[in-house]
Amino acid sequence: MRSWAYPRIIRAVRFDLLTSGAGARSGRFVLAALALMSVAPLLASPPAFAHGVGMSQLSLQISGRELEGKWEINLRDARWAIGLDPSVSGDPGWLDLRSNEIRLREYVARRLTLAADSGACAVTLAPAPMEWQPEMSQVVLRLSARCPSPPDHLTLRCDMLFDVDPTHRAYFSIEDETVTSVGVFRNDLRSVTIDVHQFHFWETVGGFVREGIWHIWSGLDHICFLLALLLPSPLTRSGREWKPRGGFWPTWREVLKVVTSFTLAHTLTLCLSFFGVIRLRSQWVEVAIALSVFAAAWNNLHPFLPGRAWLMALTFGLVHGMGFAGALNNLALPRHARGLALGSFNLGVEIGQLVVVAAVLPLLFFASRQKWYARVVMGAGSLGIAWLAAVWVIERAFGLQLFSGR
Repeated sequence: MRSWAYPRIIRAVRFDLLTSGAGARSGRFVLAALALMSVAPLLASPPAFAHGVGMSQLSLQISGRELEGKWEINLRDARWAIGLDPSVSGDPGWLDLRSNEIRLREYVARRLTLAADSGACAVTLAPAPMEWQPEMSQVVLRLSARCPSPPDHLTLRCDMLFDVDPTHRAYFSIEDETVTSVGVFRNDLRSVTIDVHQFHFWETVGGFVREGIWHIWSGLDHICFLLALLLPSPLTRSGREWKPRGGFWPTWREVLKVVTSFTLAHTLTLCLSFFGVIRLRSQWVEVAIALSVFAAAWNNLHPFLPGRAWLMALTFGLVHGMGFAGALNNLALPRHARGLALGSFNLGVEIGQLVVVAAVLPLLFFASRQKWYARVVMGAGSLGIAWLAAVWVIERAFGLQLFSGR
């Protein structure tokens, strides 16, 4: 056994002792004995090389049927793979390895195979010379592959270094259009199959439109804000009294002003937040959204902006847009079509809110013809929304859960 293998044994035994619960005294005794065994060869030989568990990293990006990537290999592992002395490190080790680059390329090329649904993907090492990264003590080989057709599933088999080092770990990172799959190849796990998410225009548009609709419909705070703005739309303020608006079309024009103002505001901050122009802590945004719901509802009870619901929508819509951006950033975004995802999601938000308006507005209009609407529907409804918003403000500001199951 070579002298540089002893320290690896020591580390392995130490790990086993610590994880198996062996007594500290017996563990120290065994470690001391093994340490003496490892020191003995040092006294009669050149400096030893502590190899340890070998590691390499395979990174690939998938675009349609094409794959591009690199394989980063520790210098000592690359030398060991082709029979060079692994104890030669640094620039001398690199210069020696570079003179044997053809052998390393042949070794690597034989130990990676890719297959898609439709057949094998031809793997090619880039003709550019391998790169040296002295700060990481590793070499880099660029590679590419082409599949017969854009894969929905990709199978990778890696036999890198397992023939000379069964403890080797080859980590992989496969990035498709929306997700990154990561894992590790081991001697007993040399093959994996991953799902590939390809970019399809209409599928992407439809998916993000659905997400936008769902975000509005599942976001009770956004719905309450919209309802608080809609409740006074069939009425006009005359002194201290609320009176029915002249007809449905005047009511619709008022609602159109509110919806347009809200759309312009939240679209602006959604874009700015999504592209990182403005950044606020999510907790502050959530508290501000709750405050906006309270302000809109309270304005119906004690008007501080009478007849200017559109201004309320324009002002606080800016805050809601940052909330939408947070939700969008939590989704798996297409690598090359982030703008498309943004536009589709925002379209979904608009569709979602227009469906709410179309469902609620006729009911509010016909109910507003009754004398009790201002006090019972708008008054009680606004009071309930304001109370709920106040609870949200407290919960979000202080990280509390006042009501379980909310």
